[in-house]
Amino acid sequence: MRFINHNGLIINERFFELLKAHGLDSFECLLNYEGGSVFNKKKTHSVVRIELGEGEGEGEGFYLKRHFWSAGERVKALFSRDRPEEGRNEWEGILLLEELGFPTMVAVAFGEERSFFGLPSVSLTLTEEIYGAERVEDYIPSLTGRVIEKRELVRRLGLLARDFHRKGLCHQDFYLGHFFINPETGELFLVDLQRVHKRKAVRKSDRIKDLAQLTFSARNTENFTWTDLVRFAHTYLGKEKFDNSDKRMIRRIFKKSEKIARHTEKLLRARQSGKHVL
Repeated sequence: MRFINHNGLIINERFFELLKAHGLDSFECLLNYEGGSVFNKKKTHSVVRIELGEGEGEGEGFYLKRHFWSAGERVKALFSRDRPEEGRNEWEGILLLEELGFPTMVAVAFGEERSFFGLPSVSLTLTEEIYGAERVEDYIPSLTGRVIEKRELVRRLGLLARDFHRKGLCHQDFYLGHFFINPETGELFLVDLQRVHKRKAVRKSDRIKDLAQLTFSARNTENFTWTDLVRFAHTYLGKEKFDNSDKRMIRRIFKKSEKIARHTEKLLRARQSGKHVL
């Protein structure tokens, strides 16, 4: 991919003329864009789906994600070891996965404004829609009665996770909702990359966190069984039989996934009561 620096944006050359034709070739225009369908909206960020083309339903699909940071959040990030959730991290994550051979979103445009702390105050990314794909957590329930297809998908998830960690990558949001599949081709994609980071070797604690997140979401996905989780573990570890070290790690993964479940239940109760829980 080749990129152009233009009006406060880094733009994928392939999409430059399209954005220019729709008046979206500047940071300010994308930041203040009011069209599209709201996909997700929170205090700190929003995601909208937009179409750019000749008519309704005839254009190319894109997702515009905008991050907004308060002064307090910027100060808090200075003392956190985790990567902050903002546009630059996701943009760099997309390019990194592309470089390492992991299918993901197509990077279209990126822009940001940074504070005197050197941290972002506002940032945005524009990515192309993954056409013909759906979330793995939504797709697996449709495989009821199609055992061979489901087993193959679970095997491929295990291979992807193993390769991901072996190449020093850590996702930190490794839920099945962030895996997409194209049912026609079987190709798997990883999305939501704002926490992705790379090390020479993934720390065991980070690997356990990723796998616990996947385990938690798998246990809450219809038609994803305990047997499927065992198959996933065999593929991920590349072993037909678990040794004592493997079993200790698996116990830690399940313990962590149960902690995620408790925290999720706490968040749901808080939302129902109108309270805010960090």
